[in-house]
Amino acid sequence: MVKTQKDNAKRNYILLTCLIGLVLLILAVSFYQVKFMNNSNKIEWGANTSSAIFTSYKDSSKDIYVDSYIVKSPIDENMRTAFYLADGTWLRTLDGSSGRWGVGGTPLGGNAFKQPLPEVLHLTFFDRLDNQFYQLIQPLPKEKIQRLFTIAPKGMADEDGEDPSPNVYRKFDIAFAPQGWVILSAIGFGTREEIGSWQAQKIEGDYATVVGLTQTADMEYLRKNDIRAEDVKSVLDHFKQKNAEIYKRWTEGSFKISPDWYKMLQTKYPWNLEVTAPDGEWSGEYYAEYVNTERFAILDDRLEADKTRLKAAPVKLWTWVTYKPTGIRYYIEIHLFPIPKWLAADYMPYYQDPNLTEYFKNFQALYPTRSLRTNDHPAYEYEFSKLKIDLDTDFKIKEIYLQKGKEKRPLDGAYEYYL
Repeated sequence: MVKTQKDNAKRNYILLTCLIGLVLLILAVSFYQVKFMNNSNKIEWGANTSSAIFTSYKDSSKDIYVDSYIVKSPIDENMRTAFYLADGTWLRTLDGSSGRWGVGGTPLGGNAFKQPLPEVLHLTFFDRLDNQFYQLIQPLPKEKIQRLFTIAPKGMADEDGEDPSPNVYRKFDIAFAPQGWVILSAIGFGTREEIGSWQAQKIEGDYATVVGLTQTADMEYLRKNDIRAEDVKSVLDHFKQKNAEIYKRWTEGSFKISPDWYKMLQTKYPWNLEVTAPDGEWSGEYYAEYVNTERFAILDDRLEADKTRLKAAPVKLWTWVTYKPTGIRYYIEIHLFPIPKWLAADYMPYYQDPNLTEYFKNFQALYPTRSLRTNDHPAYEYEFSKLKIDLDTDFKIKEIYLQKGKEKRPLDGAYEYYL
């Protein structure tokens, strides 16, 4: 058969049509892949802010906090607080005051909704006790954040054999310690884990335009009146009114506020928990609250990793011991140092708490070279100490101590807590 010019044209038309169809198919697949990837990268998350507490009274109206708050200039994007992707893509802006240390409050923009996880924090805030603007522009540890917000270890409510609830961590908490020290944590229901901490830099700012314009649009008024001095004086007067004794010590210099105490509490040490009891079997599982405000459970899926994990000093421990003759599990709550009754349920470390400071000396004595700077330095097996809880036949504390090698340090202030 002889092919005609008409046949060749028909064949070319079919080939061209197929080629165009293939290109369109590839583009469509690519589009849906990108769309799927973008959607799959969106996680529901929110943001809190919190401020360190300097005192802790039964009458909480006397308590004094760090007075840092994020600012949102209506005319200068640099003088705002926002989360971004690494390429500069804006995710959300925050605006509002802080909540309590270790608990937090939700500022405007901090409500939870689906977005890509942030990769950069642009934080600008004003501390009225320091009368100072601070700024932190910080790339965030992407892999750590991805793990915390997408991989869920077992939680306290998970039953054996059931999958844990997804997204253990659902919020970021920006915590303000004194003098521009910032701690970023991931928080969830009953869980909290530190992401990182950094020193914000002192910067100059036009208070009238950064803060004043959020209160009034009358620029003439803002230029004629020193609202910065007025706001700072108002805070100091409130401080004096709330707690005249602490205010007097602060102004005289005998009560010196420093971020170093909070950095000390962030130090992680090589220690492991061990519980023994006559006719009792301990699985190794526990839940802990730590002096750096972290809190989470170590259940069977994390036991091996926990053996080599550096940990902050614990404030409280919850664990379970099974009485072997009956198979009944007994719940035990241990407080590692004296905590006032009114704080027992929701204790958060406050500045230079004398009981906490005395207890903390046990870890410092065993590990004098450990500090916040060594938190990323792994420890050898021989460096690990044991926080040992020996129970009696009634599963009450017989002895509790911290031991490394032959050195044994009794934790005399520890006690079993009952509601």
